[in-house]
Amino acid sequence: MRILALSAQVPYPPHHGKAMRDYYLLSGLARSHDLYLLCLARDAEEVAAAAPLERLFPFAAVPRPAHRLPVRLTTLLFSRTPDLVRRCASPAFRRLLGEHLLRHPPDVLLVEGLEMAAHGLWARERLRRLGRPLPRLVLDEHNAEYLLQRRAWEIARRERRFVAALYSWLQAGRLRRFEARACRTADQVLAASPADRAALLQLAPQTPIAVIPNGVDSAAYAPLPPSPEPRTPTLVFTGRMDFRPNVDAVQWFIQEIWPRVRAAVPEARFQIVGRSPTPAVEALRKLPGVEVVGAVPDDRPYIGRADLYVLPMRFGGGIRFKLLQALSMERAVVSTPLGAEGVEGLVDGEHLRLAAGAKEFAACVVELLRRPEERSRLGKAGRKLVSSCYDWQAILPRLEAALTDCCSGGWPCASP
Repeated sequence: MRILALSAQVPYPPHHGKAMRDYYLLSGLARSHDLYLLCLARDAEEVAAAAPLERLFPFAAVPRPAHRLPVRLTTLLFSRTPDLVRRCASPAFRRLLGEHLLRHPPDVLLVEGLEMAAHGLWARERLRRLGRPLPRLVLDEHNAEYLLQRRAWEIARRERRFVAALYSWLQAGRLRRFEARACRTADQVLAASPADRAALLQLAPQTPIAVIPNGVDSAAYAPLPPSPEPRTPTLVFTGRMDFRPNVDAVQWFIQEIWPRVRAAVPEARFQIVGRSPTPAVEALRKLPGVEVVGAVPDDRPYIGRADLYVLPMRFGGGIRFKLLQALSMERAVVSTPLGAEGVEGLVDGEHLRLAAGAKEFAACVVELLRRPEERSRLGKAGRKLVSSCYDWQAILPRLEAALTDCCSGGWPCASP
């Protein structure tokens, strides 16, 4: 099967959610199929750093478009196209895509993320007008994006953050319309969780939607040997810190939960690990016990040495890579129900602790900090679950089956 994949970024190194999903799914497919990737890149350095990808599959990149602030402010208010999609609008990328489609017609056009769906829709229409065979259009929805923005709007409105609420309200409506069109046009949609699948089925009830969850390399994210030295009780959160759900999570944790934890365990510290912290996140380092670590070459030492992994997510979608990584490293986890959404088989009290409100969340944290044997029990159960069900090697056959089913019916594939 010839697969042409489209991505909004170079998926290497796989250090954050979107890059990890792209990297592991595409490299897995490349073992059995002829796969080529077209992507956007931040700069030449990013492309050079991704040279190891060439050992797995060929790729070509064009510069990510730069949008001037006045133009972006105008489109935010008046354009019907979602901001997520406009940020990836690139005539250079479209020219490269058009040339590749004609020279190397694919069987499957695999669009990684809704932000690239406009390019996928354009490609299908261009081939239709030229009378060329149409590849299957497969849309890998990393999130149900309209649902993510709707949840963000609800929180911002409730907290009277009116600028953020207006942005999310406008984007949620635009995303719902665009996402519905993209999903209805696709021959196959991939959802990252059962909850996302249910949300996308509301938009496109006739489109096949398969759940291909996020995963973890359980061999790479293995437990670390215990440290022989006594340590300060440590909580950790990891993730890209310019991503709105992550910023909201750590701000809510610091404002509503952390004072309760510190009152009970004054020596506790909280580490925020992840690249591109916003000014609002950077400001948190002034607070007692809070460390804004920023970008690190490897997050495993921080996860593996922490006493607790906290996941105070209030909006977002899909399955959180950070949750799978923490469980795989046998870390005890305290999460909101939404933070643990989508992981089938996960049981509160058996694999982790779930807490919806700030008071309950803080109580779970304090209890587990005081009970190392309970942390150990939860960690071992969590690793057993994710290594058996959410390792990438268990997920890839599901993706293969979805693509095979998609390419076996309807229009003929491009290749004989």
